[in-house]
Amino acid sequence: MIARKKKAPPNDPERACSAALKTAMNIVAYKDNTERTLRRKLAERGYSPETVGEVVQYMKGKGYLDDGRMLIRTARSLALTKLYGKLRIRSELALKGFDRGQIASLNWESEELCDIDFPALCLKLLEKRGGEHDEKTYAFLRRYGHSPSDIRAAYAALAGKRER
Repeated sequence: MIARKKKAPPNDPERACSAALKTAMNIVAYKDNTERTLRRKLAERGYSPETVGEVVQYMKGKGYLDDGRMLIRTARSLALTKLYGKLRIRSELALKGFDRGQIASLNWESEELCDIDFPALCLKLLEKRGGEHDEKTYAFLRRYGHSPSDIRAAYAALAGKRER
C-alpha cells in the first residue's frame, strides 16, 4: 500500500474550517462516528480545537452527527446480532467511545428498544450452547451480559419446549 503524504491544514481560519468540514463529511460518509471520535480524527489531521469545535457544531446542527441515534442503533445491533444482554451492551458502548452519561440514560423501554426480548436472546444462546443447566453455561450467559432473571426465563422457556 502506498502511503499518502498528509497535507497540513490551511493557515487561513476560514479555509481551514472549510477543509475541516470537507474532511468531516468524508469521515462521516464512510462510517458513522461519535462526536468524540470525529473530534479525535480531525485533531489527528492537524486542525485546531476551535476549527474542530465549529465543524462539530455545524455537523450536529445539520443532523449529520447524532450520538443519541447512533447509540440506539449500536445497542440494537449488539443485541440482535451478537445476542448480548443489557450489561454487556453497556460495556461495549463504553468501549466504542459513547458518552457514559448517555449510556447510563439509555432507556430500554423506549420506542426504539422496547421490542428487544432479552430472555428470548438468552434462550437462543442457551440453545446454541446445548441447553445444559450447569455453572459453566450460567457463567457464559452472564459474560454475555444477561441478567439472572433473563437466564431463569430462558431456562424456563427451554424446559417448556422440551416438555412438548
